[in-house]
Amino acid sequence: MSMAKKDRKKDDWDTGVVIAPMNGDELPKYRRMAYMNMKKRPTKEERQMHKDMYTPKERRAIMRAGLLVMLPRLLLIVIGFAVAVLIIWLWLK
Repeated sequence: MSMAKKDRKKDDWDTGVVIAPMNGDELPKYRRMAYMNMKKRPTKEERQMHKDMYTPKERRAIMRAGLLVMLPRLLLIVIGFAVAVLIIWLWLK
């Protein structure tokens, strides 16, 4: 006798109604790819192809530009923590 044909005893509260379907549509796109078992990461050959697209000098320039863009934000965060520590120190003094 298979499971489909066999009558399963249900609890009194279990009506079989689906409240929240868990089919992966509610997930963000990056999680949905992993949930749907799709290709998430490029192959080694594709990664090597992208790596060879730039010379080492160009890669360093790209990294330097990215860090220079993030530097003001990092400084604002550090200054914000310093101000918070200073206010707490003055308050507890």
